[in-house]
Amino acid sequence: GSCRQDALMRSLLTWFADFSSKDNVFSLHNMVAAGMAKYQTLPGEWYGPGTACHVIRDLCHLLCEQTQAIKHAGNKPMFRVHVASQGTVYQDAIEELMTSATEGGDDGLSPGQQHVPSHPLEEFHPLGPSPSCGATDQQQRPDWDTAMLLLIPLRLGLKAFQNEYALSLANCFQFPQSVGVLGGRPRGARWFYGATADGQSLLALDPHTIQLAPHRRPVAGTKQQVVAMTDEYLRSVHTTSPDTIPIRRMDPSIALGFYCRDRNDWDALCASLDAWKEKHPKLPELFGVADALPDYSANVSSAMQDMMLSDMVGDDGMEDGGGDGALSDEDEYVLL
Repeated sequence: GSCRQDALMRSLLTWFADFSSKDNVFSLHNMVAAGMAKYQTLPGEWYGPGTACHVIRDLCHLLCEQTQAIKHAGNKPMFRVHVASQGTVYQDAIEELMTSATEGGDDGLSPGQQHVPSHPLEEFHPLGPSPSCGATDQQQRPDWDTAMLLLIPLRLGLKAFQNEYALSLANCFQFPQSVGVLGGRPRGARWFYGATADGQSLLALDPHTIQLAPHRRPVAGTKQQVVAMTDEYLRSVHTTSPDTIPIRRMDPSIALGFYCRDRNDWDALCASLDAWKEKHPKLPELFGVADALPDYSANVSSAMQDMMLSDMVGDDGMEDGGGDGALSDEDEYVLL
């Protein structure tokens, strides 16, 4: 009974009800439509964790647009979604998204595209060490106007899950900001919400349980229909039999999820990641956090220019070719 009266719960159950309607923004119908529209994924084709993350981002943005920024406690807009699709989270991308005046969760990137910072780091060599997440300037940072859902698609192995990542993955569930992991077994998607103490098994929910779609009822005096909050529908969103899957049997393609309520929450997550890395230096990192994406094109162009100048100018400061400033006819040019 209390679920029926709770406004947030009613909204959630309406958003996820499987109807082809703008009111049911996260329905299976809309997820399939989003996959076809932007990512060329046909109905019935497999959605990898990466595509699923981008579809979630797009639908969250759509929900914000339809409702003109959902309001909650504190008069804030709905949370924004950032997809870190390169295995590294860039602080400048998050800063731009979370301090932007534009409401919504679209970071403008499709799967495979990189974020290009508007102000790349100066004096940053692409082969040098990445700055840590604590290296961001702590001064003059504006507050976030809402929360952030961070989604990080990863592949932890070529054909099978590499067990070296097991403890690091299991540790993610201890972070207060964790909302779980998208993944599963081959051709069997799961949502993982916890891990055993030894890190060798994950607790999961199976979305493939077949159940009836909820009913809709008309609103008196209008043509609008709303989802009927029946006992049957309320029971259908809960389960009493979660799965336990050995981590070694996971598909290597996964996506991590973190929900940060504000900037302090994000800073706390970064600090937890740094502390885990410092405590377990021999374990591989699941993902990295850096200040900004290096401007590789600028660095490469500068390096090539320096190489060309060094070839043309000798140790005595004079140009090669007899000292007369002209190139010899016997000089060879090689196309690289």
